[in-house]
Amino acid sequence: MRDSRQTAPSMRRPVVAALAALMLAQPALALTPAPSAPPGPFAAAPAVQAPQWVGVKRWSMRMAGHKGDPFRLRLGFTALPSGDWAITGSLVLDDAELGATGSARLREGKLIADVLVSAGVRNVPPDDEKRALFPKGKVPATISSAGFAAMRLELDPRTLDGVASMYMTNVVSGNLVQGPYHADSTLTLDK
Repeated sequence: MRDSRQTAPSMRRPVVAALAALMLAQPALALTPAPSAPPGPFAAAPAVQAPQWVGVKRWSMRMAGHKGDPFRLRLGFTALPSGDWAITGSLVLDDAELGATGSARLREGKLIADVLVSAGVRNVPPDDEKRALFPKGKVPATISSAGFAAMRLELDPRTLDGVASMYMTNVVSGNLVQGPYHADSTLTLDK
C-alpha cells in the first residue's frame, strides 16, 4: 500500500502548472480588445435561398433648405436570393404620406438604395406653394394633385446614417406643375 503523502506532490505539479499558466494568461487577456458589436444585417450581401424578412428601419430626413421638422422615412427590407434587398415603406412629408418601393445593394462599402415614392391628394385646400401656381383670383377652394420622387440613398452599412439625393415633381389640378426639383438630404437612423 502506498503512502498518500508520496503521491501528493506529483499530483500537485499539474495543478500548480495549470494555475501558473492561467495567472500568466490574465494580463494577456486584459490587453485583448473586447469584441466589437455585431456588423448587422447590411454588412454583407444577403445569402438566402428564398426571400427573407430583415426588418423595418426609420430615419429622420433633413432636406437642404427645408425649414420645418425633418421628414420621416420608413423602409422595410427583405433579403433576396440575388444578393439584393427589396424595399417597401413610406415617406411622410409635412402634409402628405407617400408610398415607397425600391431595391438596395452593397457597392464600394456603402448600402445603396434606389427608391421611388409617389402619392396624391384629392379635394384638399391648397397650401401656399400650390396657391402660387394659380393666377391671382383663380385659386380654387380645393385641389387634387399627384407626385413622385426618385431617390438615391447612400448609407453606412453599420450605422445606416447617410445622404439622399432626389428628383421630384408634382402635378396639380389644371395640369399645373410643381417642380421638377432636385434636393439633397441627410438621413439619421432613429435609435
